[in-house]
Amino acid sequence: MKILKLIFFSLLLISFFSCKETDDTPPRITMNFADPINSNDSTGHVLNQPYVDPGATAWDDFDGDITASIYVNNPVNENRVGWYEITYDVVDQAGNEAPTTRRWLYVYNKAQSDSGSYNVFEQKLYPIADTFQYQVNVYADSLVNQRIVIMSLAGDLGQPIYGDVVDSLIVIPFQVAQYDSVNTYSIQGSGLINDSLIVLEYKKIDSLSSLWRSELKR
Repeated sequence: MKILKLIFFSLLLISFFSCKETDDTPPRITMNFADPINSNDSTGHVLNQPYVDPGATAWDDFDGDITASIYVNNPVNENRVGWYEITYDVVDQAGNEAPTTRRWLYVYNKAQSDSGSYNVFEQKLYPIADTFQYQVNVYADSLVNQRIVIMSLAGDLGQPIYGDVVDSLIVIPFQVAQYDSVNTYSIQGSGLINDSLIVLEYKKIDSLSSLWRSELKR
């Protein structure tokens, strides 16, 4: 009788474990979005503004909500223009790994719309009047938001000058540029800017002080 009981319980245990479902289904990751109406896996972020990742949630058919187990790799540098890839990974208790979910983020300078090639008409007003015409490239700065870099001014000296854009105004803060490895000059001024025109008035000082007016058109 005891032998029959042992056989019965053994068969019962075998039946129980054979009927128990095996967890071989990976969990699912769903990204959150700050703007659910326009959600997608690519989004933009303004340079120099703090970035807070919206994160993601994870669900497993056996373990339930495993959001707390998500591993996030977030390399975003909000202080440098560029594309950044944020990844989300999670593994359930059975060792099933969810496919990696990716969010692409582009950190951008709001002044990037001012970038481009410009034709420059420049007047030296003081001390000796003169005029200059040349082409120059303008770039959005990769580190400072609302800052543009003009690759040459003051008669096409070939030295980058930066300006800070505030709405329709542009300010050239005091800065020092170089003619060569030894000689330098300072420059400072202000003006107006729109989609196709930059108008500047500035002072350049080296051995002499000179006044300039520049129009950059594209």
